[in-house]
Amino acid sequence: MRTYRIALSITLLSLIAGLLTFVITPSRQSQPAQAAQFLRLKIPAVVHGFEKSPQLPDGDLFLQTLPVEMAASDAPESARVFPINIETFGGDGESVGALPTVKPQGLSLSEPNSKVTAKTCTEEIWDSNLMIAATPGTYGDKVRLFLEHSDGKPGPQLALFTVQNTGVEVTQLHPHLMLFVGNRYATGPMVKQGASVAYLTSAGESGMRTDLLTFAWPMMGFSELQGCYRLGVEIERGDNSGATSVVFTDIVVIRNRVAGDENNPGAGLLRNLRGGFPTGLPCKAECPFPPEPPNPPLPPLPNPGGGAGDECNAICYRSAQYFKLNIKQLPRGTVVIAGVNGNNPVTTTNTRVLGLALAGGYTTVQKLNQEFVTAQLNVLNAGGDGSPKVFYAMEGKLTCYNLNFEEVTLSNGFTLSPETRLKDLYQQTRFSITDSRISDMVELTKIYQLLNGNNPLGVCNYTAP
Repeated sequence: MRTYRIALSITLLSLIAGLLTFVITPSRQSQPAQAAQFLRLKIPAVVHGFEKSPQLPDGDLFLQTLPVEMAASDAPESARVFPINIETFGGDGESVGALPTVKPQGLSLSEPNSKVTAKTCTEEIWDSNLMIAATPGTYGDKVRLFLEHSDGKPGPQLALFTVQNTGVEVTQLHPHLMLFVGNRYATGPMVKQGASVAYLTSAGESGMRTDLLTFAWPMMGFSELQGCYRLGVEIERGDNSGATSVVFTDIVVIRNRVAGDENNPGAGLLRNLRGGFPTGLPCKAECPFPPEPPNPPLPPLPNPGGGAGDECNAICYRSAQYFKLNIKQLPRGTVVIAGVNGNNPVTTTNTRVLGLALAGGYTTVQKLNQEFVTAQLNVLNAGGDGSPKVFYAMEGKLTCYNLNFEEVTLSNGFTLSPETRLKDLYQQTRFSITDSRISDMVELTKIYQLLNGNNPLGVCNYTAP
């Protein structure tokens, strides 16, 4: 009998262990993928410089230190990233249409009935340049370009190409996009939806390729394509053996001008113009993949104020009145406006909505929006999230701006005082908007009024003592 009980106990323990294994295993499988599990390609990032010419009315292009990184998770085994050379694509980068000195890469997929999707971190884009190549047997394959919000929700669809025998068909094209073939300067005739783009020449192992496809983003007025998005590309294979490839030669990103940018060294890649280029980041880099350590490692972020982060590294704060007077020259990027767009970021190119927010009003939310939007614009003007200047400023205290106010405890228990770090002020404001805490908005607005001031001129309200 005792032996029977022992055997029964062992059996029960085995069942429990198996049940636990069954329950726990899926949670382990759903853990975020590590950096090495992603198929990555690096896209050269360039930005327009300040000096202009009759041939370059938007300025020359300057290569940025960090590329736009694109990555695919759960990629099929036949998906690969390849360098651009004579064997893989019929020529080196510059000979096939890339800018001088840049090193583009390609993404290829060969397994029938498979799909690979790659996405970038959030960026605001001016232009994008790419080529499509395909081998025999790829008729009906599709290449889709799309945008995605920083939270992973679908954004606007940009374009859909369908592979044909002698080229690719522009099956879909967003009405706000302009597509040019073999014309990086985007000055010639545009290609419309429904048109076919013929293959230009041999692409080595990749088959035949198109000429350079230039997508010009809308810069005038307001468009749903403006703002901070992840850019995505999807290659979908058909039934037959073959390979379809996409090569991004470069992406022209948008940057905001910050003090000292006119002294940035270097010559432009198109016509060797100089005069500097902007470096302020309009978007916080929110990525759908874990970061990969740079190789070689980058040097530590320089501290503009010379301190360790706790010292004063103040940025310039200007008033809501100043930005209202300069509504057509707002820095590019996105801001959070309480009660607008579901409290999701709004692009600063939407001047109608930004103008209403900066005008303020009589309600508590309107008053907070006026000051909080102003504070976010000041951060964009200083270089944006991710810039060294803003990074160290956010670590600094409100005393760096000579603010003097009584300590206040918010309804969530957080205490604000002149010793509070700047980043905590912004964070608590976002919490109050998400949770609709009206009483906290009143106190936060008072602090922002002290921080932003009310001078309509382009002078800083407070500087570090």
